[in-house]
Amino acid sequence: MDRLSLIEKAGSEIFDLKLNRVSDLAINGVIVSGTSVEKLNVSNVDGDLAAQLDRDGYLLLRGVHDIAEVEAARLEILQRLAEVGEVNEPIENGLASGTSRRREYYPTIEDLGDFWRSVSEGEAVRAVIHGPRITKVMNRLFGVPASHFTFAWLRAMTPGRASPLHVDHPYMNRGSKRLVTCWTPLSPISLNDGPLYILRDSHRWSDIRQQFEGHDVDRDPSRPGHIEENPLGLMERKNSKFLTSEFSLSDCLVFGMFTVHGSFDNNSENGLIRLSCDTRFQPGEDIMDERFSGRDPRAHGGLGYACLSAALPLNETGTLR
Repeated sequence: MDRLSLIEKAGSEIFDLKLNRVSDLAINGVIVSGTSVEKLNVSNVDGDLAAQLDRDGYLLLRGVHDIAEVEAARLEILQRLAEVGEVNEPIENGLASGTSRRREYYPTIEDLGDFWRSVSEGEAVRAVIHGPRITKVMNRLFGVPASHFTFAWLRAMTPGRASPLHVDHPYMNRGSKRLVTCWTPLSPISLNDGPLYILRDSHRWSDIRQQFEGHDVDRDPSRPGHIEENPLGLMERKNSKFLTSEFSLSDCLVFGMFTVHGSFDNNSENGLIRLSCDTRFQPGEDIMDERFSGRDPRAHGGLGYACLSAALPLNETGTLR
């Protein structure tokens, strides 16, 4: 059975088997013990979504996306990365080349941002992240027609990279208070590929809410938007667990603005690029954060897509400069 079929078939037995390989799970290079990790609960797509989100702080929705459509989006992204020399042939394997010609073709910060915008606005990508299948689920969640940001946080994570511990509120809090994040894997993600994790019950942590509520990273850039406390230390202090899963191409993970999350390190042994995209949905009747809406969303710092580290060549780290 090939790797794609194996991950698509992933159930509790596969998860438990791989969880015993604790070397698969690390944060900032530090191994995470299997006793600190639990499985995300699979949500009932046909049940009361709002009640489940309030209870758990997240919705793990299996079978939401059409696998063929997500595979088309994955190949669309990989083709664009291959154009700048960042993906080895055959591109469908999704393996990083370790080299890049992105700065050669797109020499300025603005050019790099425009390139990543063009990748993020690919027809196949948008057919998944803003398509009728996920929109129907969001309509049911809110009980009214949903709308979404036009800006999308597309990420291509090479081995050694991860997303830091954070809540989303400081980054997008000028609009609806009912805003949610939809995290969509655009490649199959096994445990050692750097899956997203959520800290159990973190949506109820009053100290985290008090620390970040009202903080706007653009209005007060002197304060960090991410959580500086060590993830393992925070998990232990709160008597929590890291909740995670393997993810297939039909999955989506939804959570609120104060759910604490991050990702494990991408520890792929063969250079696999982990693809995912964050999109934000809200009730259509609510005011929308102007930074991320409209035909030309300016995002953080007015930089558009150049504000994202993903606009950097895959063989670089840091921020655009």
